[in-house]
Amino acid sequence: MSAAVTKCEPEVSSAAVAQNSASVRRDAFYLPSQGQSLFAWLHTPANQPALDHGVIICSPLGYEQVHAHRSLRHLADSLADHGIPALRFDWHGTGDSAGIDEDTNRCATWQANLRDAVDWMRHELGCRQISIVGFRLGATFAVLATEEVEIANLVLWAPVTNGRAFVREMTAIELTAEFRPPTSEIPTGDIEAGGFVISKLTAAELSQLNLLKAHPWCQRALIVGRDDIPVDLRLHDRCASLGFPVEQIQAPGYIEMMAEPHHSQVPTRAIEQVVSWFQAQIAVESVRELSLDLSQLGSHTATMAHRRESTSAGEGALQIREHLIRISAEPDLFGILTEPIAPVSAELPMIVVLNSGSAYHIGPSRLHVHLTRQLATQGFRCVRMDINGLGDSITNDLTQENVTYPGTVFRDVEIALNVLQRDFGMQKCVLMGLCSGAYAAFQSAASITNPALVESVLINPLTFFWKDGMTLESSPVDELVFQHHYLSSALEPKKWLKLLRGQTKIGLAGAVKLLVQRLRPTVRKVDDVSANSSLPARIAAHPLQDDLPADLASIDQANRTLAMFFAVGDPGHSILMHKAKNQANALRRAGKLHISFIKDADHTFSRRSARKALLESMQAYLHGRFA
Repeated sequence: MSAAVTKCEPEVSSAAVAQNSASVRRDAFYLPSQGQSLFAWLHTPANQPALDHGVIICSPLGYEQVHAHRSLRHLADSLADHGIPALRFDWHGTGDSAGIDEDTNRCATWQANLRDAVDWMRHELGCRQISIVGFRLGATFAVLATEEVEIANLVLWAPVTNGRAFVREMTAIELTAEFRPPTSEIPTGDIEAGGFVISKLTAAELSQLNLLKAHPWCQRALIVGRDDIPVDLRLHDRCASLGFPVEQIQAPGYIEMMAEPHHSQVPTRAIEQVVSWFQAQIAVESVRELSLDLSQLGSHTATMAHRRESTSAGEGALQIREHLIRISAEPDLFGILTEPIAPVSAELPMIVVLNSGSAYHIGPSRLHVHLTRQLATQGFRCVRMDINGLGDSITNDLTQENVTYPGTVFRDVEIALNVLQRDFGMQKCVLMGLCSGAYAAFQSAASITNPALVESVLINPLTFFWKDGMTLESSPVDELVFQHHYLSSALEPKKWLKLLRGQTKIGLAGAVKLLVQRLRPTVRKVDDVSANSSLPARIAAHPLQDDLPADLASIDQANRTLAMFFAVGDPGHSILMHKAKNQANALRRAGKLHISFIKDADHTFSRRSARKALLESMQAYLHGRFA
């Protein structure tokens, strides 16, 4: 059987599908499933009655979940803005939910998670009808779960039809990754694709999945195909053969949606098409208004077991507790406090982890979750937060959404410090961040006056200076990395031979010019802010001048310390030494700057072994520093 596929109009702009925050209510909570806690968001209309037809959004898994997070949040907002309650949740072992990659029986657990979400929405929230939107592997488990649970509508967005093909795709991503594991690393048979682990057992389970043999139990279905690959009607024909109506469309924007978070774009047209389809289906039903009792959301605190990232499931499990906290309503700031069950020492600081790039608060490779939960088992209270415009901290100004280096980050940090002092008894704070988060932590230490901030921990900073108007492409980082590549080669005879033979990009003249620039003494401009005492003191914002020595001096004068953790070969250390070698060395000698290097790691610590090495190094440092 075949059918025509409706092709959506292409995107007319890159603007996101945005709703005013006043029109949508978002409530975070923990949804119980199989004795574990799933992190979830319920999106409901704020200014109109909610329908008793709810939609559950099933996210993809692995790195695809991090990339799609923003778009699926916009989808949930759009549904709620049209009166349809929408629930999105993190599968067990993903996002902010309990569990880790190495847990067993993953496929059965994920199907149970979705069935539990359906039961919660039906029996606890009171929705008479339930529909599901599944994206990628989330669509796969949506089909499998509905073999046992009847629902109204099923939307499958870029579904993974064949599990074996998905495993091959993840294997290819691992094999073609820029960073390869060291030869000393013992093979486990696990797949590490995009910073996430698919264990050997889970890969075997996934390989058995085939939607062309499934029998979903729904009233009607919509398949949203990708626009970057040929149309595939096999799943459409399978659904049609089961006797329920099915449509298939080809929606634009998949590639842009699944780009790295700082480049991702919300697929406006595709979301509009999905929401319009739901409206049309719901309109023919006898739909009642839902009497929402949001007290049914249950506790905003969850107790969960955490164990060190390991290939051995069940090793060293310790109990921790997590609280969902609305740090601020205006600006909107969301965070999760992770802490040990036992009382904590007042001598230990609270650790606040900032966004890395535009990835939301779980961090790349779920690093921030591993980091905060592991440190909580060691007695530290930790907060992973989204600055306004990123992740689950919503901004109404679309020009400020998904900005990697927003000037408002320092305002957000100041607000967070004040709230954590007032409401959670924080006496000391350590700011921590990777990449752009490292920049924010560094400049906060140089400019924020709150005395509770005692230290900033920087993980692979790529720049120490940023100003409004700069872009990732125009950042001076690339030039500095380029320079240091050649400067570090200056003492290698083989490299000089290549230079003299004309086998380098910059040539002999370029090398001489570069060396002269490097050896020329740096002259401070007379209009430098730090040299002009008539100018007002710095406010919490991007620095006015690119002056790393002055920034280090400001941090020293504020009696704060710095710790920096670099992957060997990452350019941050070279940039530090290029711009402020003397000052950095002086701080190290005074015990005010700690520098550690992690071998066999890339910029985001996408390998399990590299994450483990970082966690161990950081844990040892923090204990030595504050215990």
